[in-house]
Amino acid sequence: MNAIKLWPAAVLVGLCAAATSALPARATGAPAPPPQARIPFANHHGIYDWRVIDDHTLLIQSEGGSWYRATLMGPCFNLPFAERIGFTTNPDGSFDRFSSILVRDQRCPLTSLVVTKPPTGKPGGRRVEATPQKPKKS
Repeated sequence: MNAIKLWPAAVLVGLCAAATSALPARATGAPAPPPQARIPFANHHGIYDWRVIDDHTLLIQSEGGSWYRATLMGPCFNLPFAERIGFTTNPDGSFDRFSSILVRDQRCPLTSLVVTKPPTGKPGGRRVEATPQKPKKS
């Protein structure tokens, strides 16, 4: 007899749970974060160039010409002054948000890697293309 009295309550609880799980995850109106990216073959010339934004952010260009914004887990203190960095890849050779960079013996793990627009302006002084100068006329 007790099971018959509890049956409507159990159905009501089940319906409430189903209704709340059907709601969108972001009902606050905030934009969804961009999807995480991945650079394949990063260990075999898959990364072409990089530029430092600050001690938490790095822009990376893949061999295909796409640009990615890498956000670091914490400050990488030597990053703004780095002339070279190392990219620690996954076992399959890809570089994604679970990878890290190495700067002067400091390992800096990533929290995010998303596709971004190409940077504007001059490179940060690391890789400057030399232009031949015209000889002076005497």
